[in-house]
Amino acid sequence: MTDDRIILHVDQNCFFASVGMIYHPEYRNVPMAVAGDAKTRHGIILAKNQLASGYGVKTAEAIWQAQAKCPDLVLIPPEYEKYELYSKKLKYMYTEYTDRVEPFGLDECWLDMTGILEDFDEAKEFADELRRRVREEFKLTCSVGVSFNKCFAKLGSDYRKPDATTVITRDDFKSIVWPLPASDLLFVGKSTVKNLSKINVNTIGDLAALDRDYTVSFLGKSGAMLWDYANGIDDSPVNEVRYKRDIKSIGNSTTPPEDMVSIDDVRRTLLHLAGSVSSRLRKHDYKCTVIQIHVRDRDLHVYEHQRVLFEPTDVKKDIYDMAVELFMESYDWHSSVRSVGIRCSNLISSDEGEQISIFADQDKREKDEKLGKAIDEINRKFGKGTVKSLGEVDNRKCDT
Repeated sequence: MTDDRIILHVDQNCFFASVGMIYHPEYRNVPMAVAGDAKTRHGIILAKNQLASGYGVKTAEAIWQAQAKCPDLVLIPPEYEKYELYSKKLKYMYTEYTDRVEPFGLDECWLDMTGILEDFDEAKEFADELRRRVREEFKLTCSVGVSFNKCFAKLGSDYRKPDATTVITRDDFKSIVWPLPASDLLFVGKSTVKNLSKINVNTIGDLAALDRDYTVSFLGKSGAMLWDYANGIDDSPVNEVRYKRDIKSIGNSTTPPEDMVSIDDVRRTLLHLAGSVSSRLRKHDYKCTVIQIHVRDRDLHVYEHQRVLFEPTDVKKDIYDMAVELFMESYDWHSSVRSVGIRCSNLISSDEGEQISIFADQDKREKDEKLGKAIDEINRKFGKGTVKSLGEVDNRKCDT
């Protein structure tokens, strides 16, 4: 019986592409990739099968780059409802063994098997059995990492692919983990890798060998977490399957098929985004107290601007009006606009008491709130977009 926790991380191999091949078996023996729509300027590779990987096709590269490597590459569009269906089925299977199942995206989950399995030898047998069930019952493959914490379990599932089990224990983690590139560590992104390379830190072992206080001073507050991870220190729990994280913000952004070249173009887009964001606020019973816009121009330069509201809101018109105001204040039209986004943050519960503003028309606010809820209910019953505001239907009019 081990004194350590027994944590598994299950990572479905090429999940989007693998689900796609279930519905399209004719693509099993050809190089295939799931890709965005190049016409709407979302033309990147989202996932690929093993045959496409053999040609060097990589996730997140442009379609034209992938096709240059593999001219016969078959492209299929994403089908998120099918991915969500299989994700739910897999998660339900995991709950047959433990109630501590924490998703990490659609295709990954942590399982806490502490107290259920005796030791890491039994954990490896269990992980192999789990892989067999996924293969036979779902026609998918997965890689499983087994370790004494979440960070190394995640690293273990990435260590060998496809369809493999990797066990990392407290006794052998230094020999397995420390030679790996720093980028393999959870939450080490491109900018962190670039910063670490400036001080000749290239591997996880290099990071672990740094002084902890120096790492914090060099990388900021995230430095403490990353140093701990590199040294095998991670006591974060695997949350129960019913656990819901606190939502810190709610937002949406879009890249239209053509650049926005006028304020009317921007207004129409912001109106659509405000409707989406306000509906999601109401869905989760939140109101926001801060609104932020995100603007990206034709040259991919990014501009952000935010403001605290006089009073919390989940009303579409309030969000739209503030977003337009922020855009007018911050963008000088030096070039066309490629994409815009709205984010609502500093959220409070909808039933939380709030101070009434002397500047607001409370009767109108209450009517707007009731209208928003009524529209949500109609769209929920009859389909998204059944009811739209005049500004979304008529391109000549942008105000609600």
